[in-house]
Amino acid sequence: MGARESRKNAFETRLARLQEIVNALESGDLPLEQGMALYREGVECARLCRKRLEEARHEVRLWRDGQELDFDAEAARGQDAAREEDDER
Repeated sequence: MGARESRKNAFETRLARLQEIVNALESGDLPLEQGMALYREGVECARLCRKRLEEARHEVRLWRDGQELDFDAEAARGQDAAREEDDER
């Protein structure tokens, strides 16, 4: 398994664990100490997921006019909207 695949699996695993934690905390059936431990674990999972998403955002590149450019989410959304308008015509 390559490093990229390992990082993706780690992200997916943490995200799934975070969902489990949220579900457990929302159930309200936990003793206080267990709830606090899960909360701390959830905060750490969320922090690591957010960090990985930031790393991924910086890795995304677009090639335009032969140049490698950073991905601009706003510009991409604008391009998608323009394509949808063209499709409607």
